[in-house]
Amino acid sequence: MSLFLYLVYVTYFFTATGPSELLYHSKAWMYIVVICFHEFIAFHTVSNWLTISLAIFRYLKVCHPNVAKRYCNLARAKLTIGIVFVVTTLATVPFYLYYDVYDSSEDNSNLTGYWIRKTQFAKTHVDYQVTLLWLYGVIFKVVPSTAMIVLSALLIRKLRHAMKRKDHLKASPSKHHANITTGYGRTSIMLVVIVLIYILMELPVGIMAFLSGIEGGESHFFYFLLYSYVGDIIDMTVLLNATLNFFVYFCISKQYRAVLKALIRNKFSKIYEISVSHGEHTGSHENTDNMELSTSAAENTHRKLRIWNSIKQSFRK
Repeated sequence: MSLFLYLVYVTYFFTATGPSELLYHSKAWMYIVVICFHEFIAFHTVSNWLTISLAIFRYLKVCHPNVAKRYCNLARAKLTIGIVFVVTTLATVPFYLYYDVYDSSEDNSNLTGYWIRKTQFAKTHVDYQVTLLWLYGVIFKVVPSTAMIVLSALLIRKLRHAMKRKDHLKASPSKHHANITTGYGRTSIMLVVIVLIYILMELPVGIMAFLSGIEGGESHFFYFLLYSYVGDIIDMTVLLNATLNFFVYFCISKQYRAVLKALIRNKFSKIYEISVSHGEHTGSHENTDNMELSTSAAENTHRKLRIWNSIKQSFRK
């Protein structure tokens, strides 16, 4: 949703028209731009705190497995997601009072169309603008980044201790132990890469907003002045953070690739089940649901051929 809303914003402002008051903009499109701006912040914040929630679950699972058995279940995962959405929605409400859509002819009779400006409330309440910077910089950026650093550091420390324990088992080496140690190593590397990406993309923006609001008064103009020059670069870092994690997981985690392939195959299997006639043999559905790690190479090859043939049959029909 964050990427989609930003795509709408960029398509309109940088492809269809331009980010200038001198160009004609309809009232409806200006409201769409304002909505996209606010909801981009909202959904990105939801994404950040869901990432923190996942990190907490992962930390409990690895470092406190007994506690995880009691608390890290599907019901509490759904509850956590619901809480994140509700709290984030309430936290982003103050931002909705900042921008207003107005007729450009009010300031210049030679202009037509509509543009965006601060609301009268924002102009007359400087403390409100400072509060937004603190809320955006601290709650939306600095706190999530700090939480990611702490949780990931604790998790990596636990994994390193596990690797050391496995090294002590070399007196009775086994392939199983070697695979576990390799898995811990990959997980540690993956966590370090993800945390570094997250911090590099999120923390500088948070610190900039925090420093702009720390003195209060009119200091918020520093942030908005700076954002007017490097705002596109800042937005690009946010978009990179939203997309790079997938490639990190895919490139480093063998299990992630296996599960992803299995999910794709299951989708193809559903196409097969819908397309073939009732008299044809569709194979075992249970095997299709559990093909990711347990089937042999020959069975996987046979299944790929079967899925490919079903797709061709569906297109013919």
